[in-house]
Amino acid sequence: MIHHDRLIKVATSLSLSNYAHNSGCGGKIWILWGEAYSVTVISSSAQYIHTKIVYNPLGMAFFASFVYASCDGYERRALWADLSAIGTGISAPWILGGDFNVVSNLAERLGGRPAMGSNIEDFNEFVESNELVDGGYVGSKYTWCNNQQGTRRIWARESSLQGCMEFLEKYSACSGQKINVEKSSFMMHSSSPSTLVNSISQTTGYQRKTAVMMYLGAPICAGRMKVIYFDGLLSKFRNKLAGWKANFLSQGGKLIMIRHVLASMAIYLLSAVVTPKLVLQSINRIISTFFWGSQDGKPKRKWVSWKTICKPVSEGRLGIRGIEEVVGSFRLKSLWNGLENKSIWASFICGKYNINRVSLPVYVPPPNASKFWKECASLIPLIVKNSVWKVGQGDMNFWLENWSNEGILAEAYTGTEVPSTISLKEVVDADFIISGINDPPISLLRRLFESRLMADSDMRLWAPTTNDSFTVKSAFDQIRDVASVCPFASFYWANFIPIKLSVFFWRALKNAVPVDTRIQNCIVSLASACVCCTQQQIETFNHLFLQGKIAADLWDHFGSYFGIHCVDFIDFKDLIWAWFNVAPPGSQMGCLAALIPMLERNRRLHNDPPASFISTRLKVLKWIHDLNPRLIVKKRSPATFKNFLSASNISPTQVRRKPIKILRWSTPPQGYFIHNTDGASVSRIAAGGGVIRDSQGEIVAAFHSSYGMGTNNLAESRALLDGLALCRQMDIRNIVVRVDSHLVASWFHAKGEIPWSLQRWWHRIRELSQNLNLFVAHVYRELNAPADSMASLGLTSNTDRIFLSDFPTRLVGLARLDRLGFPYIRNG
Repeated sequence: MIHHDRLIKVATSLSLSNYAHNSGCGGKIWILWGEAYSVTVISSSAQYIHTKIVYNPLGMAFFASFVYASCDGYERRALWADLSAIGTGISAPWILGGDFNVVSNLAERLGGRPAMGSNIEDFNEFVESNELVDGGYVGSKYTWCNNQQGTRRIWARESSLQGCMEFLEKYSACSGQKINVEKSSFMMHSSSPSTLVNSISQTTGYQRKTAVMMYLGAPICAGRMKVIYFDGLLSKFRNKLAGWKANFLSQGGKLIMIRHVLASMAIYLLSAVVTPKLVLQSINRIISTFFWGSQDGKPKRKWVSWKTICKPVSEGRLGIRGIEEVVGSFRLKSLWNGLENKSIWASFICGKYNINRVSLPVYVPPPNASKFWKECASLIPLIVKNSVWKVGQGDMNFWLENWSNEGILAEAYTGTEVPSTISLKEVVDADFIISGINDPPISLLRRLFESRLMADSDMRLWAPTTNDSFTVKSAFDQIRDVASVCPFASFYWANFIPIKLSVFFWRALKNAVPVDTRIQNCIVSLASACVCCTQQQIETFNHLFLQGKIAADLWDHFGSYFGIHCVDFIDFKDLIWAWFNVAPPGSQMGCLAALIPMLERNRRLHNDPPASFISTRLKVLKWIHDLNPRLIVKKRSPATFKNFLSASNISPTQVRRKPIKILRWSTPPQGYFIHNTDGASVSRIAAGGGVIRDSQGEIVAAFHSSYGMGTNNLAESRALLDGLALCRQMDIRNIVVRVDSHLVASWFHAKGEIPWSLQRWWHRIRELSQNLNLFVAHVYRELNAPADSMASLGLTSNTDRIFLSDFPTRLVGLARLDRLGFPYIRNG
């Protein structure tokens, strides 16, 4: 008799919602399966259940018989007869599994009374007559025990290790690849009997690994990953750093080595295995100590936390990738490949962990899932948030997926209660009439469905990239914590500024320069006296770099060319902000003077003789001279900048300019209309416009449209679409289209890949173009001035309008100048 409560409890604990049993014949056989399978029970008895199973992801069907044979030999003979009758009518794959309560030879059993020869013969005859093959096994040789003690203890096996070895031999014979026995090993539980271990070792020829074995540098173990398994990785870092002369590297040089070497050393291993947090912390500590330096084997003070450092330079950090975010981006890649690849491995992952597309947004990994998969599954919300769809059959979540490419519906209709596991296909079949959605949203949903991206089959697209392909870089940008943009960063990380000086400015902004008062703030007893001035004032940051004798003289000398005087500022940051904003572009190289006070202070602390103002000024000028090849001076460069270079005896690098072009509007061929379109986007608000003229240049129609949030490419594409629709409406068939966007012109001629976000608009453009005699060409922006004026009008008015008469005055004037052949000047 079966206990249904117990069966349901077991099914729930395994996260399996479907089950079958032979309750009418004793109830000793239970079958449980997940959503990836469809199981149909064909027949059953007290000793077996015969089923047909379909693996849904691949559509693969096979037969399976689940056996729990009787201990009585006569009843087992009846079982062999029933199974033989079933096998006679099967032409598809057939799998038998379970407890047969008999062995095929005496080596499969250890202990207890000897097995009867007649029972073994009956079983082997059944196997041979039905052409069954032992599938082999992985794991312990003996998989069943009667839990008795002494001579009554019986060990038996239910599958064959020998079968595995025979398979490997066949593989070697077919592939020509020989298995290296010395490099091969097996692992077993620490309490496994020595006789069993020896038996497996003799059968395979492999050595047993007791704790962990390494494969391609990655540790493989049974159970929890331990920090000691990653000693080899940490030693790699230490050995690499030991070969570098860290004391001879500036912090700028160290930063380069961290970005391009150290930050990449652990990527392979960390992407392949679950790594303890302590290992990640150890890697961060090693790299951080290298950056801040050490003395006598002891790390120096780390003035800024490593987490703060590991952000892009645009956010006021050092542009180092955080190792935790790197690990997360590779977990996201593994998740994407498991969900979206069409490989057998991806299908296996989805089947093993009971994953389907409709319920993916609310997916919870089963309790017995691996830790690696749990880490991947925790990022499913990020996959859903950053995905859009090309809709085929509609087998995706209607409420929680972005199938319309306009956003997730659940976020737009927060108060609506709709089943979270309903698919788009089910909603379309119901004509969008489902409980919880009122009439107005239903009409909107129908319009969204009509404008969807279409494909032969459902395809998830990665939204952060324009070509809809998943990349680790884009995943990293989605995982990391984004900070506000630092207004200083674009100045002090300029290409012509040495990276060591950029690091210095960064430290200055982070209050990470070890002047006396900063050291005192670290609870260090220190008498402060500035060695760079005769008054021996307290050495603060502003005093050393702004108000001290050396700093004030240098700033007054170099800042006088641009009207900047240090007496006007009380804070060093305000002075630098003024320098970067008031001084012309390129003159920021004068900020090299900021490094001199620190260098001179360090010299005097080591009892070196003080340098004169002339020598310090010449040192700055030498730096500027060395940077000159990176500087570009144009005719439009301010005179103050040129005077500064001239006073420093530095010859500027002149830039050759392209010649000026004279452009004139040209009429289209006789019988054709010319259609100019243009798009504009300001602060992410997009608009477009266009004008249609006849072969004489007279205006026939014009329009402008507002598109809401969007990019310039969206505005250009939709303006072309609106213009073609207007031509179609006016029954204009012969059209010469001129646009000032190279991308739009190339996309029309099928050159280049159209971003996924624009594909639905271009699908409509292709449809409208089919019955038109159409030529599309690129022109310079100056020749597209009438369309540009209409796009600007759409941007400022935030309205949609079509003009068939009473055209805007500016548009009429520009069209008249074109007809008169008025030239446009294009600067090279």
